[in-house]
Amino acid sequence: MKTLIVACIQQKMRLPQTLEEYREDLRRFLRAAENKRARLVVFPELAGVMVIPPLLSGFQANLLKRSDLARRRQSSLWQKFSGGFSGALAGWLNTDFRQMAGALLTTQPERVWEAYDEVFGGLAQEFDVTLVAPSAYLPDPLDGVLRNLTVVYGPSGERLGYQAKRVLHPEDEDLAQPGHEWNVIQTPVGRIGLMLGGDLLYPEVGRLLAYQGAELLIGQGAATERVLYEKLRAGMLARMQDNQLFAAISFLVGHNEFSRRQRDPFVGRSSVMAPQELTPRASGILVESSNFRSESVLSALWDFEELAELWETSDTPVRSQLPLDAVGPALAQLYRKMNQLPEGPEALLAAPEVQEPETKERPMVMEERVTVPKRTKSILSLDDLPVLASVTSYWGDASDTEIKESLPAHVPVSLTPETYDWELDESSEAIESQALATPEAGAAEGVKAQSEDTQTVAAGQPDEGQAEDGESEEETQEMDALLEPRAEDDRR
Repeated sequence: MKTLIVACIQQKMRLPQTLEEYREDLRRFLRAAENKRARLVVFPELAGVMVIPPLLSGFQANLLKRSDLARRRQSSLWQKFSGGFSGALAGWLNTDFRQMAGALLTTQPERVWEAYDEVFGGLAQEFDVTLVAPSAYLPDPLDGVLRNLTVVYGPSGERLGYQAKRVLHPEDEDLAQPGHEWNVIQTPVGRIGLMLGGDLLYPEVGRLLAYQGAELLIGQGAATERVLYEKLRAGMLARMQDNQLFAAISFLVGHNEFSRRQRDPFVGRSSVMAPQELTPRASGILVESSNFRSESVLSALWDFEELAELWETSDTPVRSQLPLDAVGPALAQLYRKMNQLPEGPEALLAAPEVQEPETKERPMVMEERVTVPKRTKSILSLDDLPVLASVTSYWGDASDTEIKESLPAHVPVSLTPETYDWELDESSEAIESQALATPEAGAAEGVKAQSEDTQTVAAGQPDEGQAEDGESEEETQEMDALLEPRAEDDRR
């Protein structure tokens, strides 16, 4: 395959009342991906948990579903009123969706697996795409242990493989066990290496998948904190550039009914990536979502011939210049030492006890013996550390002429007000978000990137989707059109 169009889905967590309702909601995204002619579709982490609400019954479960329905833009006035009342009553009764989901997973895990398989395998077959389904807490087919895992489905609806999350977040620990290993999944669109959540933060994971023959790196994330999202994004960029592979990462966004502790909304901006040499301004980003809280469908074209040429001509051939014969044993020894290190910040600051080197004994007279005091462990303070260098700030009250005269003669200086004016106005973050929202043209001819957000910021509402949960959503007319059923002759 010379080229591939990939679609990356940024999705909100909802509590559907039936599996058919959830299936129809997923069709919105897949219709948009189909319009872009995508052959690979990627969903986010934990969005697969949405197969559980239709399997729950009872008074409290219905309260949560009605409350969730009231937050949707298409809801009627009565649904919003009754949903608000249901949400207040659910809070008063301490109704917890996570606890109900955990109970179902403990008692009937096979039922959840069947629903997951039916929904996503069926949609992959319906739209004739390779589908990286959203992760969910499911029983591992090998041993039946609950894990946070993702399944890849082929165009015929068959399971091509799955990957379990290895590095668990505290939110995972009461529901799932860590996975065993990372394996590449063979698909019609290429060999896929999957990384979920914290797995993205370890360079060894990306390298392991690359050396197993991965052609595409796919990441999935669900972050309730901005800093966690930024770390996962940076990790995905690093794993992509470390191994000079195409990559995509999809995030779960919006209202949060599932976290164990704080219920802060999920945030993130999904993106499609390529090696820096193949992207505009060497950013590594082909296209990125413009909003932290809205749903979107991103698409971009990956050119594998350009990638192969990059491997041959790059001035930094990271895939071929790693001396494994030397690095392998060194890494193994380093990891063994790291596992033996003492824990805690006090242990890291403690000065190690110095042992005198062993020497051959020689005859000594009593007068030659010198008593040396034994060195003991001590805690170093910042005042005890040597000063290696200092930095002097040249901007401030000094004029441009004084700054230039204070620098060495060989240093070229071109000072402007922007050089030393660090004051940012309140709209700087909004400008940055707007700049990143615009898909950039590909570095090489034929590279195209497209992005559609299904929610726009309403007038008077804060940026980055900061609207309160009870407020209505605003979606574009394009996504409204995608809600309509397609004609049978337009499906392919």
